[in-house]
Amino acid sequence: MPVFERPTVALHYEDTGGDNPALVFLHGWCDGRESWTATLEHFRGAYRCVAPDMRGHGLSGLPRDHAYFPEALSGDVVALCEFLGVSRPVLIGHSFGGMLAGFVAARFPGFARAVVVEDQALDLRPLAGQLRQVEPIIFSAEQHMGFRDGLFDSMVTDRISAEDRAGIQRLKRATPVEVGQALWAPLFALTGAELGTMAERLIGGLAGQPSLLIDAQPQPGYYEQVRAIAPDVEVEVLVCGHWTHLERAGEFRAAVSRFLERVSD
Repeated sequence: MPVFERPTVALHYEDTGGDNPALVFLHGWCDGRESWTATLEHFRGAYRCVAPDMRGHGLSGLPRDHAYFPEALSGDVVALCEFLGVSRPVLIGHSFGGMLAGFVAARFPGFARAVVVEDQALDLRPLAGQLRQVEPIIFSAEQHMGFRDGLFDSMVTDRISAEDRAGIQRLKRATPVEVGQALWAPLFALTGAELGTMAERLIGGLAGQPSLLIDAQPQPGYYEQVRAIAPDVEVEVLVCGHWTHLERAGEFRAAVSRFLERVSD
């Protein structure tokens, strides 16, 4: 697996090679690039596909500066693309990776050709409210992994194959406790008003290029919130568990393919 050495972290990634346009796949919290393997195989004939392991995840190293904040993670994405010669990629992010895709789009206007956010609301206030109810458990070294396993079990349905379920569970358990805690730290450190400002910034990032939301459940009120800032955002709802690209793989790929056909410079 190739590695990209940054000053403070080594990032492992998969790159199918080929010419642009490129699709950059960003995995979720305590997940890994391996959850995208079948998706990359599907799209690699028509697109260059790149999938990194986020810092602290999979084969990538732990950052020597202990930085897991969104600015560091978004900088990794942009730096990797520059290293690989990838220009104006389509960012496809699942869960935390969807938030990261939105952050890259907001922080680096014009960098992305388009953005796909899979099952991740960019207004993080409801999630923050839920997590704060179990904050002592999340930040307990002894209880964190049990919480993580329980959360996983609540986010999959019987649509997922036994192989995919085992793969995600393995990635969840392999991600160090401190990494999972650090990625969520802003949800506890920021005030509601600050998270609201972040939501406006993230949603505003979608207004700069074609964008698609693919959700596993309808989110009443959220789409109106998004379109008030980014009126051209498209929405697809594929009812299933959290890993839409695994549980409803065919429909997910078809939705992304239709979107990509409409994307142009």
